Amino acid sequence: MLTGLGAPARDVDTVWEAIALHTTPQIPERMGLLTYLTYEGIWIDFGKNADLVAEEQSRIHAAYPRLQMVRHLADEVLAHGARSETAAPPYTLTYQLAQERAADGVTSMERGVINGPWGE
Repeated sequence: MLTGLGAPARDVDTVWEAIALHTTPQIPERMGLLTYLTYEGIWIDFGKNADLVAEEQSRIHAAYPRLQMVRHLADEVLAHGARSETAAPPYTLTYQLAQERAADGVTSMERGVINGPWGE
């Protein structure tokens, strides 16, 4: 999409890197500002370091309601993983979420957000 909009290849690569590493611990802080901020921003959305945006919380959630974000995200990740065994191999987040959802219907990711500072 960015290439089609005329973005330089280096910028396209930087955005790809930020997206690819947004759930990978310990690597984003070594890969440049955009990758690091993307990683940290995702975690703030899940409640980590929520104090950094506590004063803006009501405005943020008024403009961007959560709409059961984590439940829908887990559903989409699991739908992708259900396409084939190669889409959810052991030791991946998708595999782990599938095991948790099969065990009791709720993933640890969902529990963490529901019990976190923003709720669901």
